[in-house]
Amino acid sequence: MAGKPKPMSQVKQMLRMRLKGKGIKTIARNLQISKNTVKEYIRKVETGNVPIAELLKLEDPILEAKLLAGNPSFKDDRYEPLKVRLKYFAKELKKVGVNRKVLYEEYCVDNANPYSYSQFCYHLQQYIKAVNLQWY
Repeated sequence: MAGKPKPMSQVKQMLRMRLKGKGIKTIARNLQISKNTVKEYIRKVETGNVPIAELLKLEDPILEAKLLAGNPSFKDDRYEPLKVRLKYFAKELKKVGVNRKVLYEEYCVDNANPYSYSQFCYHLQQYIKAVNLQWY
């Protein structure tokens, strides 16, 4: 886990499999990642005081902050106003003629201190991934 952190969607898959009683080797093989990486994430989760089922309910940025030090995005005052509108933005994105740039401009009009365009897109993409994974 010394390299790039895994996406929270993949971490949640690890946690779901662990909750179902799967072993580290099985999880690593199914997700095609190093068993040492799986072992490290599982160790962090199991040494914490929050049950896996509760961790799976958390939004990706909050889960990431619990598992990985250094991601303060959910602590940013700008995150909460964006968070409440992510469902709306994801729904709007499906419409013809609507793209991320249009949604970002709408977001900027309503916020005195908005995220940058790249941060806006990142949070929107994380939300979309999290929602899509809940259907599996």
